[in-house]
Amino acid sequence: MLNAILDFDKKLFFAINNGWTNPFNDALFASLTLLASDYVIIPIMALIFYFFERKDFKRNFILLISSLLIGGILVHILKELVDRPRPLGGMEELIKEGKVSINVIFEPLLAASFPSGHSQTIFTAATVLGYSYRRYIYVFFLIAFFSGISRVYVGAHYPLDVLAGGIIGVGISIATIYIFKKKGFVVYSDYDSKD
Repeated sequence: MLNAILDFDKKLFFAINNGWTNPFNDALFASLTLLASDYVIIPIMALIFYFFERKDFKRNFILLISSLLIGGILVHILKELVDRPRPLGGMEELIKEGKVSINVIFEPLLAASFPSGHSQTIFTAATVLGYSYRRYIYVFFLIAFFSGISRVYVGAHYPLDVLAGGIIGVGISIATIYIFKKKGFVVYSDYDSKD
């Protein structure tokens, strides 16, 4: 069963990584990958919270950072435990023999593929923003979805890595929101009463 899942994962990887390659997609997915980096998404979200929720800035920013840190620690632990090679690392021999080719954008990565940290980051951001601004939740998750796909397109991850990172990002964020509410560190959404 596991072999069948991993085989499908590899096929889906090549369908996206090799099948979608063109200059427009190179630029689009490179940009979406950069968006999912901590050093890009944290300042963007800080600006959003500052300009649109200034009085709740501190609380929202602490929620974001807490979710990112907890999720990031879990991702790091899983990367060490699972130790799945990146597509480039796992198929090095096949690449040398000319049996497969991988479209790589950015620095070649070889180890610690599962789960995707970039996907955890962008899905954490989408969940926190989606909770705060529910009318735009579909937009946030659409961006997160394509940002996750970008990790496959640039040759950094398999689809299962992205799925796992996304689940961790959403799950940890929901748990963090729940804990913050239980502890009285109230987290509002645009659907809650702020009276």
